[in-house]
Amino acid sequence: MEVDTPEDVQDKASENLALLRKGSTDTVITWCTREELTNRNLSPETYKFLLAAHLMKGDSDEARLLWLRLPAPFKSDLELQRMWGIGRAILQDDYANAYIPAPNSLELLVLSSYRRRTLHSISVMYKSLALSEFQTMTGLADRDSACETIDSLGWRREESARESAQGRITEEFVFPVVPAACPSKTVIGLSELSSYISFLENV
Repeated sequence: MEVDTPEDVQDKASENLALLRKGSTDTVITWCTREELTNRNLSPETYKFLLAAHLMKGDSDEARLLWLRLPAPFKSDLELQRMWGIGRAILQDDYANAYIPAPNSLELLVLSSYRRRTLHSISVMYKSLALSEFQTMTGLADRDSACETIDSLGWRREESARESAQGRITEEFVFPVVPAACPSKTVIGLSELSSYISFLENV
């Protein structure tokens, strides 16, 4: 069987990255899955893109199952470890560890898709939240970037002052706008709870 050269692997990685940038996650999943079934000389690169595509789709269970069936030698690949670290944090809503510092191009796509889903969840589940909490949940540590995102969504920001033992404290709050068409809070809550319980049962 012909073995892919490093150039072949790099060319396919560039093609898959371009597909994911266009949102063609299903195309990448189909190709990677076919490679997994037919190619005995897989590289960690194929699994990295397959894992990323599942995470971008929000298929956390598929991502977890992929990591569990990953060939043992590949689990020591640093880039795969980083990608699964993001996936595990996403499963646990561990925002601090999901938004890793200095993400590469593929990791940035995964985190951007996670941020979009998080913004949707915030709009449905919260009537208001502190700006600092919003920044944690979206990974937008820079205040200007956070405020720009809030304003672009048409959400409201307000400051609120309160007295404390340390004196007068001013906090800024975010008031999300619920999308015109979205599933009920109950359905979303049950879905997230089911995924989280499934994760805990299989780690």
